[in-house]
Amino acid sequence: MKLKTVCILFLLLSLYSVSNAENPTKFSVKLEFGNHQVSSSLNDKWNVRQDVGSINYNSGSSSGSVLSGIWMNHLAFKPEISFFENKIAVSSGLKFTNISSDISMNSYSDDAKKFFYLRYNSNGLTTDFARISGINESNNYLGIPFELRIIPLTIYNIDLYLKTGIEINFRVGSKTNIDFVNEDMKVYEDDILNDVGADVNFFYSSWSSAIGFAFGKKDKLKYNIEFLLPSYILTKNNSSLVTPSMYTGFQCSIQLPVK
Repeated sequence: MKLKTVCILFLLLSLYSVSNAENPTKFSVKLEFGNHQVSSSLNDKWNVRQDVGSINYNSGSSSGSVLSGIWMNHLAFKPEISFFENKIAVSSGLKFTNISSDISMNSYSDDAKKFFYLRYNSNGLTTDFARISGINESNNYLGIPFELRIIPLTIYNIDLYLKTGIEINFRVGSKTNIDFVNEDMKVYEDDILNDVGADVNFFYSSWSSAIGFAFGKKDKLKYNIEFLLPSYILTKNNSSLVTPSMYTGFQCSIQLPVK
């Protein structure tokens, strides 16, 4: 489903809830932290040898393979308004997200020096490889989330709820670093990054859903914990190192009612 279609459907559902609410008088604010694990594959723009086979060292030999990974963390401030005796809630706010990714060497020997080969020059006659200990990237985004919560069940002072939402973010910082085995190669880092041509998208958007639990008395301070269901990044190229597919994780927040 395209990003535009998802946004329109979500906004229509939120507006419908607001327009049909009889007493939209419950306000609160939340401070939220989240950590997400992302399924991904190596971006094929990086000319990395996937299997380095057997490598000889002064102290022996080892073999291994190249690993890649990506993870996300966020911090958000979200005002929320609830309707129908706290059965439906809509929130928005401000959200900071860090998307970190890396490429590293997985060696089967702890004593071996871990590196892989990155091709950085191929002109038809010669091919040059650099020995790389690792590549890491950190991208920061600032944006606005739009979320809808449905609270179908309350037992004692515990609310069970379902949440879905989308977010629209803009990049505010990005850094890619190559860790060369030979430090003299560091002067070629910018040239290699430009040759790869794997740019980071200025926009970041995702759609997520979660099941959550809120602990606390009605109209008092609440502590929320959420477990993400399979969720998806709607934009492309939010990491130049890997290609993400879906993500899961957890979120926790403190929610304070506003009189």
